[in-house]
Amino acid sequence: MRKYKIYSIIIILTCIIISSLIVVKGYQDFEKLKKSQKHLEEYKNAPKELLNPEIPTTTEHTIIGKLIIPSIGLEVWIREDTVNAYDSVYHYPESVMPGEPGDCGILGHRTRYSGPFQLIGNLKPGDTVIIEDMQTSKRYIYKVVSNGQDIRWDYKENPIRFSQTGKPRLMLITCYPPGRTDAAWITYCELVETH
Repeated sequence: MRKYKIYSIIIILTCIIISSLIVVKGYQDFEKLKKSQKHLEEYKNAPKELLNPEIPTTTEHTIIGKLIIPSIGLEVWIREDTVNAYDSVYHYPESVMPGEPGDCGILGHRTRYSGPFQLIGNLKPGDTVIIEDMQTSKRYIYKVVSNGQDIRWDYKENPIRFSQTGKPRLMLITCYPPGRTDAAWITYCELVETH
């Protein structure tokens, strides 16, 4: 009989220990969740910079088209609400729309959010860049004219400006060095065809 009492006490103690561990783990996970929510709220309220823009999603069209660069195997969505989305790049609202006279500015990450511009350094003059515009149902074909010759180390004090007139051009902008925001790497393209 005494043997069964000892077994019963061991089983009860084991259950209490396992239950305690579950409660402790649940509490730790809850604390992690609170910390993550706080971090997310701080991120939403953080100051906006050129290489990390966020604008309210009050635009009529969030996705305006597709960016395709065959030479580096890139095909991603062009968004107007955030650069921080997977398989997407961001259209600067202060730049012109694709195909219009002036500079159309597109920003993409190199290392985060699927890193759409991770291979942008491999582009050469003459490479094709295509924008399929969902609003106009047109396809704009650009050619790269320079890549990496314009690295703006002072972009925070001397922001990138987008011309609203002149030949239709495309500026592909990303961080430099990859994964850091010390400078802005700019690839320039000129419109050669519209379909």
